[in-house]
Amino acid sequence: MTELGSGRMSVPWNIRDVLLAAGLVLGSFAAILLAARVIVGSGLVEESTLRSPWFASSFHGGLLLAVWVFAVRRYRERWAALGLRRARGAAAFGLPWLALLLSILFTALYAATVESLGIELLTPRPMESGILGHGFARGINALSIVAWVPFAEEVFFRGFLMAALVEPLGAFRAAVVSSLIFAAGHLMLSAVIPFFFTGLLLSWLYLRTGSVWPPMTAHAAQNLLALSIAS
Repeated sequence: MTELGSGRMSVPWNIRDVLLAAGLVLGSFAAILLAARVIVGSGLVEESTLRSPWFASSFHGGLLLAVWVFAVRRYRERWAALGLRRARGAAAFGLPWLALLLSILFTALYAATVESLGIELLTPRPMESGILGHGFARGINALSIVAWVPFAEEVFFRGFLMAALVEPLGAFRAAVVSSLIFAAGHLMLSAVIPFFFTGLLLSWLYLRTGSVWPPMTAHAAQNLLALSIAS
């Protein structure tokens, strides 16, 4: 049974489930990477395969597996309990675009600031040019970046992780902690601060609307914008 509204949220899974889920995610990541290294070592595929978007996004299957094991299956919950439901309120249709605008403005301001200070290590870098590749792989890579990744990340970080933290920590601290984990999980030091701010906006969207669809919309739109610039 899940309840959500005005900063109040109650879900059956808890911090222990989140920690166990994190262990499962890390384990699945390690297994996929090890298997990929073995396959590359055998000469069946090239090293460049490990850097392709579709391969990188395969790790996100581990996020949904963890959610299924420690929320859906363990507590016999429906996926709707993780935010896969209709957004609450008419403003939900406009809020993703407001969050997108604020995220873009903050990232631009942050990038200009660290660049003017000469802090190259913290200067955000755009997506690599030609990241989509060619032919059939191009479509798969685009779909992975724009749809699959935002979906898996919003279900895990907002619908599962943050939801478990709201009751013990309160909505604000839950949003901060989950956003820190969201930012750190991308393993990009130069983008930690922008990702953290974006995570806060996405958390606010989830708390405000009771659905992962608005934050997923904003997340997907931002990925699409970054991809369009890179292409």
